[in-house]
Amino acid sequence: MNRKILTLAPFIIASSIITQNKNLKVTKTSLNFNTLPPGFDNFKIAQVSDIHCNKVGSSDLTFINKIKKFSPDIIVITGDLLDSYNNDMDIAYNILCQLSVISQCYFVSGNHELRLPEEYEKLKEILNKLNIINLNNSSILLEKYSESINLVGVEDYNYFKNEDNLNHKANFKKTLETLHLANHFNILLSHRPEKFPMYIEANYDLIFSGHAHGGQWRIPFLGGIFSPSQGFFPKYTSGKYIQNDSTLIVSRGLGNSSFPIRINNRIELVLVTLKRKTQKS
Repeated sequence: MNRKILTLAPFIIASSIITQNKNLKVTKTSLNFNTLPPGFDNFKIAQVSDIHCNKVGSSDLTFINKIKKFSPDIIVITGDLLDSYNNDMDIAYNILCQLSVISQCYFVSGNHELRLPEEYEKLKEILNKLNIINLNNSSILLEKYSESINLVGVEDYNYFKNEDNLNHKANFKKTLETLHLANHFNILLSHRPEKFPMYIEANYDLIFSGHAHGGQWRIPFLGGIFSPSQGFFPKYTSGKYIQNDSTLIVSRGLGNSSFPIRINNRIELVLVTLKRKTQKS
């Protein structure tokens, strides 16, 4: 009996790894804000992050149908659609085509887009063709019932390093501050969750990030093991983080890159519903 178990062990482990990499987890979250304009109560946002030119799950169709069923007001794509190790523009184009017909989509870059300047330029052309708004270092007012919220997007942090390595931190901070609108509810799309203290300082109400891949291997009660830019036992890997008046949502991502194995960490689609917190009299 023990020999049979030992013989089967590699297959069991392999099956578990495949499940983690391909079995989609859908995380639905409701967020309450007393500063949210009343017209945006029940506003729905689907977050797509870190696809890395992988086919999502066992079939893209399942992933797309989950988003369709949620019927989001907007879809936010928070970087690393491309992959600098194994890029496939056909996969990227196919996924963007399917997303673009569901709802208005907004995109910001990740570190992998910046590693592939030629492919990134092609991606920008695709985004434009599909009417997906490339929100890097810009903002847009989303309007509903004569009310508005400010949606901001910034390029991956490496963009600022590449532009001016000496002053990159100050320039990143200045961009966050410049795009923020006082007396508005401000949503930020930014690939890197580890910059949360800077997002808090800039007074963003809600931030969507990815990049951490859920910590890749997750240990119950301890969390993720390793994340790019955060190292071992990273602080921001998955779920919701609240500090002061800022809420950070971190997606575990929908694909893998140079490190292809997930353990206790399924790929994730994040679906968020905004709620206006009622004031107690």
